[in-house]
Amino acid sequence: MTQTIKVFTPIKRVPTMIGKAQNGQKLPFGPYTLPQVAVAAVLLLVTSVCALNSPLNPAITFIAGVALTAMVVFALGLVPYTGVRLTSRVWWLGRLVLRRKPASASGMPVDVDSARNTLFIEESVVAILAVDGGR
Repeated sequence: MTQTIKVFTPIKRVPTMIGKAQNGQKLPFGPYTLPQVAVAAVLLLVTSVCALNSPLNPAITFIAGVALTAMVVFALGLVPYTGVRLTSRVWWLGRLVLRRKPASASGMPVDVDSARNTLFIEESVVAILAVDGGR
């Protein structure tokens, strides 16, 4: 006799999207995720500060900053949402680009001495036996 096994998983995280302005109009090229809105706000703030304080032409500095902001927000929209925190992904990518040593998934450093301190647990097979509930 077969038994149905139910496996309950937690609810997947769904990204919060911003698609309309306060007056109800759709945002151009939207909807946007919260990280996109945050990055856009920070980059526009940096752009305005640089335009006011740099010795270069403020109009060209501002236009270049707005173009850079648009490209970064667009690129951030292409990043697939997997449920993994975006900051963790950024740290992982930054470490991968800047520190070109082998990395382990456990966070343990991989070096000559790691073989002495590493513990390998062998994979095992577990047999699950169905028990008839008295029927």
